[in-house]
Amino acid sequence: MSKIKNIYRKIVPSFIRKFVFSLRMFVINKIDYYFKIFLYYIFRIFPVQENKIFIQNFFGNNYSDSPKYICDEILKRSAKYIIFWAIRPELIKNFPKNIPIIKVKYKSVISIFHETTSKIWIDTCRKNIYVRKRKSQYYIHLWHGIPLKRIEKDVEQNLSINYVKMAKHDSTLIDLIISESSFQTQIYRLSFWYNGEIYECCSPRHSFLISSNQNIKYIIKNNLNIKENTKIILYAPTFRNDYNVDIYDINYEVFLDKINKHTGENWIFLVRLHPNISYKSNFIKYSDRIISVSNYDDIQELYIASDILITDYSGCMFDFSVLNKPVFLYINDYEQYKNDRDFYFEISSLPYPSALNTNDLLDKIIHFNEDNYLKSVSDFFTKIGIIKDLNGTKKIVDKILSQIK
Repeated sequence: MSKIKNIYRKIVPSFIRKFVFSLRMFVINKIDYYFKIFLYYIFRIFPVQENKIFIQNFFGNNYSDSPKYICDEILKRSAKYIIFWAIRPELIKNFPKNIPIIKVKYKSVISIFHETTSKIWIDTCRKNIYVRKRKSQYYIHLWHGIPLKRIEKDVEQNLSINYVKMAKHDSTLIDLIISESSFQTQIYRLSFWYNGEIYECCSPRHSFLISSNQNIKYIIKNNLNIKENTKIILYAPTFRNDYNVDIYDINYEVFLDKINKHTGENWIFLVRLHPNISYKSNFIKYSDRIISVSNYDDIQELYIASDILITDYSGCMFDFSVLNKPVFLYINDYEQYKNDRDFYFEISSLPYPSALNTNDLLDKIIHFNEDNYLKSVSDFFTKIGIIKDLNGTKKIVDKILSQIK
């Protein structure tokens, strides 16, 4: 077979080989597309099960984010609900073994069967364009956080044609979107190609954060093998469109030496790279002071364990500051990134101190004024109408279960 391939490469010009490959992939993708649509219709011979709930989190991600806390609340109320979680195969090994949830392979035939026969759908991202929903099914969408970067229709010219088609299709399927602020509601109305019901409520992520206590922090530190009196800086930047990692240039050892000397305390870094680039995480030299948590399932738990967050343009800044903890923005490529994506807010209007280089970043941390910061965060949250409520998850679950006969 390898000899035939070598002869093929020598005889056939490269532009023809590229054309044949593209044509082959086009045909394969089309067959896969129509086959999956066929499955969504053929499985309609089976009835929708009223007590069956189907969940996807960030295109087959693990047991985390708002769907996790919704599941916990549903299971707390009754064992009669059957919950299916679509997950990528490589993540199944990390799924908690003590949670009575059935795991199905993301995009598989069996996952399509369970999606077609579940009364409730829950998702945090856009569903694929081949997905078909039945009239008796109910789809709740929880977008993955308050955006800083412009999204959906607001950057349509930068999105692929396929993504726009997928987003518009998904919006026709949604029955209810959960909004955690009046600002987010406005984004949904203007930019989501969506005219359905919006329910303003504290997100389950935030309900979990504001209900946390010191005991949870110590448990999480113990899980990470971090001593109780150790201070933690969580570094959680977003990714760049070219997947370049050179921009993440913090000298962690020097940084820690300086902050330890200034505070007289023992600090470490937890480094959490975006899922799109976590496979490149080896460019960082890890140690007992610089710990990789890119594969840690639930970033909300890392927020609770950490004392400071350093990020750049990630929406995690809004989640972390719900805890009234310091957030610092390291934006060494600000002009370039702004030109690529643009923002809903000017960086200077955010309540978070920002820095263009590491020396300035360290200076901002060392001379941090907590009182000024807390007032700025409170004013900003009031401005965007963010909702903080211990009972947010319970209210959303009430909504979900009200749809089940």
